[in-house]
Amino acid sequence: MNLQCTNVLEHFMYIHECLQIEIKENESYLLHYSFDKQFDKSQWTYYLDFLPVSFQKEVLRYRRWQDRYNCLLGKLMVYAGFYLFNAHKIEFKNFLKDSYGKPFIKNSNLNFNISHSGNTVVCIFSHQDIGIDIEEIQHIEYTLFENVFSDQEMQKIEQYGVSKFYEYWTKKEAIIKAIGKGMSIPLLDIKLEDNYSIYNGNRWYTKSEKMGNVYCSIASQYQQNNVNLIELIF
Repeated sequence: MNLQCTNVLEHFMYIHECLQIEIKENESYLLHYSFDKQFDKSQWTYYLDFLPVSFQKEVLRYRRWQDRYNCLLGKLMVYAGFYLFNAHKIEFKNFLKDSYGKPFIKNSNLNFNISHSGNTVVCIFSHQDIGIDIEEIQHIEYTLFENVFSDQEMQKIEQYGVSKFYEYWTKKEAIIKAIGKGMSIPLLDIKLEDNYSIYNGNRWYTKSEKMGNVYCSIASQYQQNNVNLIELIF
């Protein structure tokens, strides 16, 4: 499924009536948005004021406008997703972070994970533990990452080039984010196989693909995780 929504904050009733979605146990929904310019002043103010003051301060701590947009849009995506998949608005007081800094919604059985890079923001929703990572594709010096990849993984990267680097990097990051313990997990401890990855004796399945100018990977413990795409418009 690949859906496109109108303005996600001004038309929640439209979304509720036309696109209300029940997520099945073996599937996830990936909301994505890419921007190429800044909002006009009134639009920026509208979206920023939609958030509580504490979240506004978090957004405005960033100096680069692109980083501010990534932070703001990630939070708006969570809001939009909960309306799509739970049929009600979340209260921002329940939008919290755990001791590792992973965001979650209190008293909800819906899991989500946010990632952004360059001018693209994504947020994935599922009933299972889920992780997502995207990275803007740029020239990279592989040898600087020998402490991240095994010898076998480095050989594959050297053989196939930049696309394999970003595939492997985003897979490992997505698994870390699904586990939810941040960078306390060494990337080298995650062993990548052809169809799955292993960390601490547990098997993780990943899906990876290029989306425009970013590489994206999703990690879950379901071998058959059906990923549905929804493009949001702000």
